[in-house]
Amino acid sequence: MIEDMGTTARGHLSGKRKLAIWEREKGRCMICNEKLLVGGFIYEHVIALELSGTDTDDNIRLTCKPCAKEKTKKDHQMTAKAKRTKQVHLGLKQSRSPLPYGKTSKWKRKLDGSVVPR
Repeated sequence: MIEDMGTTARGHLSGKRKLAIWEREKGRCMICNEKLLVGGFIYEHVIALELSGTDTDDNIRLTCKPCAKEKTKKDHQMTAKAKRTKQVHLGLKQSRSPLPYGKTSKWKRKLDGSVVPR
């Protein structure tokens, strides 16, 4: 089983906390800086919880839904990469990319330092 990457537990975001974050951000998206409309935004963690971000007010910002969708997609990609890297580091999985000039590489380094295709 793969170890957890350090996901932080999600806490309760009370109305008081939401209002404080809204006022701090002046009702603007943290990514595109557009003015936000009611129902058109979410409260997003700057550093995702699954990437060991904290669930504190200073790590939560307002994000419009289109920007949030893109950010979440990138966060999931980064988490998947971090998990793969950890598995390789722990010896649980082999690297998907060959070592440069290794046996499975398309390239071969000659003794004079030049590189040629195999």
